[in-house]
Amino acid sequence: MAITELTGRERPRARRRRWAEESRPEDWVRPIEPVQRLEHDLGDCLEHWSTLGSRVELERDPAYQRHRAEVEALIRGHKWDLRDANATRTVHEGRLRAVAWNVERGKRWSAICGIFDEHPQMQDLDIALLTEVDLGVGRSDNRDVAGQLAKRLGMGHVFSPSHVLLSAGDPAELDHGVANTLAMHGVALLTRFPVRRVRGVPLPEFGDKLGAVERRLGAKRAVLVELDTPGQPLTVGVVHLDPFAPPAHRARQMRLVLGALDGAPGQGVLVGGDFNTNTYDLGGPLGLAANITHKLVRFGFAGTVAQYMTPYAVFERHLFDALAEAGLSTEGFVDPSAGTLRFDLNDPELEDKVGRVLPKPALRYLQQRLEPWRGTVPMRLDWFAGRDVQPRSAWTVDRPRHQGMHVSDHDPIGVELRWPPSTLRPD
Repeated sequence: MAITELTGRERPRARRRRWAEESRPEDWVRPIEPVQRLEHDLGDCLEHWSTLGSRVELERDPAYQRHRAEVEALIRGHKWDLRDANATRTVHEGRLRAVAWNVERGKRWSAICGIFDEHPQMQDLDIALLTEVDLGVGRSDNRDVAGQLAKRLGMGHVFSPSHVLLSAGDPAELDHGVANTLAMHGVALLTRFPVRRVRGVPLPEFGDKLGAVERRLGAKRAVLVELDTPGQPLTVGVVHLDPFAPPAHRARQMRLVLGALDGAPGQGVLVGGDFNTNTYDLGGPLGLAANITHKLVRFGFAGTVAQYMTPYAVFERHLFDALAEAGLSTEGFVDPSAGTLRFDLNDPELEDKVGRVLPKPALRYLQQRLEPWRGTVPMRLDWFAGRDVQPRSAWTVDRPRHQGMHVSDHDPIGVELRWPPSTLRPD
C-alpha cells in the first residue's frame, strides 16, 4: 500500500456505472504456446493522454477513441513464459513452498534479487505470488520485473496487467527522470509447475485513478492460475486489493475473486497477496474522518493501533467473512504475530506521504501519540488463505535488507503446504 492521496471523487452514479463495466468476468485462457508477449506502440498517445485533465476529456480525445479497444485489450491481457514451468512436475519432501510479496514495483532490483538468492526463508520455492509488479516502467528501469526474476530463479511466470500508467509514479517517484516504455503494472505468479489455464478477475477500484497523482488507465485485477501439480491441480489466486477504499469495498473485491473460482470439488485453492487490510476508509476525507472518530471513541488510541494486527476482528471482518463463506481459512497459513508493513513516521518518505493527506497539526499530533511506539507500528496487510490444502508452517521475513539496502515497504510472507494431497497425514 502506498499512501498517496485520497481518491473517490466520482459521483456515485458514475462510480456504479464504471464498477458494472469493469467487473465483467473474464474467460479462462489455456496457454497453447509456451510464450505470450504483451506489446504496444502507444508511447506518443500515452504522453498526450497524460496532459488531459479529466476522464471526459480522455474519452472525447480522437486518439483515445481510435485506440481504446487496444488499451482495453492490454489491460485484459496476459503475458507469460512457461518454458521453465514445464521443466519439472515434482515436489520436494512432500511439501510445496509458496511466498507472497508486494515488491513495490520492483524498483530496488538488486536488493530483491539478493533476497531471493540468499535469504534462507526464500529458498527452494515452488510458487511466488507477486504484487505491485512493473513491466516497462521508468521507476523500475523499464524492466520486465516478473519475467527477469522468473528467469533468474529458473521458473515460469504469468503476468497480468491492471494499469497502463500515464505518469512517472506516485509522489515519491516523480523525479527519477526515466521515461516509461510499455508503462504497465499488475500482478504475477512465478511457478515451477505447468500451467493449465489462466483467468483474470477485474477488481473495480473505489476511485477513478485518472484523478490520482499516479495517473493510470484500468483498475486492479487479480489473476487465477490453475497449476498441474502432483496429485491434483492447484488453483492459485494472486490478489491486490484497493487501499484507497472503505473496507466494505475490499470485501466486495474479494467476493469477485472467490466467485471466479470454479474448479472441481476438493481441488486445492491457495489465495494470497496484498489484501490491504489497513482498517481505514481511505475512499474520501469524510469517510476517513468518520472512521478515525469511530476508532478513537470505541477503542482509544492504543486500541486503534492494536486493530492493525487483527483487522479480521472489526474493521475488515466482511472480507474475512467472504473467505470463510467460500470455504477458505487463513488459520495456519500466516504468522499472526508479525506485521507485514510498518507505519513508520521515522521514514522521511512515509512522513512526506502522510503529510500530503493530513494537515500539519494532525501530523504533529500523530507523531506525539506514536512516541510510546517509537514512531513505528506494525500492520498486517498481506495474507494467504487456503481451501482443501493443509499448511505445515507459515512465516514472515521480517524487514529484509540486502547489503544494508531497503527492499520493499512490505515484508514477504511464506507458507509450506503438505503435498501432494494423497500423502496428507497429521504431524
